[in-house]
Amino acid sequence: MGILACLTFQEQGLSAKAQELASFLQIPVNPENPQSFTFHLELTFAGLRLLDSQERALEIDFLKDHLNYQRRGLRGKNELLAKALGYSKGVRKVLDLSAGLGIDAVFMTQLGFQVTSVERSRLLFVLLDEALKRSEELQPKLQFICADSFEYLQSQTSSRDIEAIYFDPMYPHKKKTALPKQEMVVFRELVGNDEDASRVLEEALKWPVSRVVVKRPLGAEELLPGVRHSFEGKVVRYDVYMRSL
Repeated sequence: MGILACLTFQEQGLSAKAQELASFLQIPVNPENPQSFTFHLELTFAGLRLLDSQERALEIDFLKDHLNYQRRGLRGKNELLAKALGYSKGVRKVLDLSAGLGIDAVFMTQLGFQVTSVERSRLLFVLLDEALKRSEELQPKLQFICADSFEYLQSQTSSRDIEAIYFDPMYPHKKKTALPKQEMVVFRELVGNDEDASRVLEEALKWPVSRVVVKRPLGAEELLPGVRHSFEGKVVRYDVYMRSL
């Protein structure tokens, strides 16, 4: 995994879950000095949270975090993202290549899409998966997969169950987010930047889907040439690459 991490728990009854998580992550459980690890995954009956070496914490909660995951005033098919993905054209099944904190993935389910979301960081994946397990409403609409997006695209090219692909690569500059500053620091420590974004998009454009949508900062250059349409908001835009099937 390339990141020094450990898992801790104290409450009785969590041993089996702790061992399952530790086995998946290939990290030690309840070490003597958890503070000496780059990341410290803390398991309680309330859920999971991730702490870095400075004790800054990152948690994901689709139910309680209303600011990020419970958007109000949704305009349905009139939302820019719904237009970009082709909701009015009948698109419903979307592959999200950059799960991140799951904010856009959850948003897409609220717009009426069925979403498969890929995340390559194992630590971030277990936080997302735990949050999903605690949200029964989202479970029929959303699935998280732990994989490298480029490798997933290469290994799944025969899949024709996906109708559109969505990609929001990380960039060095600060992204607009409602996350507290300290949580965003932990997130960036964890995932870094998507240096292979262009290569991932090239592979995505080989898939048998009608469109690939890339989220970009407003004013940024196209990730690759060939954008057919762009839907611009106040701070971001959605670049649409079309395919003739």
